[in-house]
Amino acid sequence: MATEVVDFMKREKKSEVLFKVDSEKAYDSVDWKFLYYMMGRLGFNERWIKWIRACLESATVSILVNGSPIDEFKPKRGLRQGDPLAPFLFLIVVEGMTGLVREASRKKLLKGIEVGYRGVQIQIFQFADDMSFFCQPTYHNMLVIKTILRCFELCSGLRVNFHKSHAEAVGVNTKNLKFLAKCINYPTMELPFKYLGMIVGGNPRRERFWIQ
Repeated sequence: MATEVVDFMKREKKSEVLFKVDSEKAYDSVDWKFLYYMMGRLGFNERWIKWIRACLESATVSILVNGSPIDEFKPKRGLRQGDPLAPFLFLIVVEGMTGLVREASRKKLLKGIEVGYRGVQIQIFQFADDMSFFCQPTYHNMLVIKTILRCFELCSGLRVNFHKSHAEAVGVNTKNLKFLAKCINYPTMELPFKYLGMIVGGNPRRERFWIQ
């Protein structure tokens, strides 16, 4: 879908800014209180929430130091990678980001882009801890996205990994792109680029697009 959006914007000669956001140590940073809050907001029964609390808070871990385990202790945050429940619980947490974006869009604070002849509004794509923001290239939008990311970090514990996060644009010159990226402290990247193993911003009508 990200490829289709970028391709549409290029064909229609419209302007957009794309922010590829990656979370830093995503599973290890999840705040349990925020997870329970999101479960309540999504309509989970109180009994379900208690079961999840029991699964998370009853666990103990031990660390190997020079090959020898130290005394066990109880973690206070984070989801154990490899746990079958962890991916589902993480999706519940990042749904909070979608809620913030939806609310900002509803209040007309964040202006996304319109795709297709029906003018479908696009602001964010999410897949696990990888997120992509699509918005109009304005300074105000940069400040709103920066605020959303900061608020979400304070609530959920998920911080942006600036080494793996980048900004790109369609129909925006290099000087303006660097200015907009600097507003949010992101490095810039060039089209095409890889996102979730797929090439975004290339020409899907060419054979080499599919064999890279």
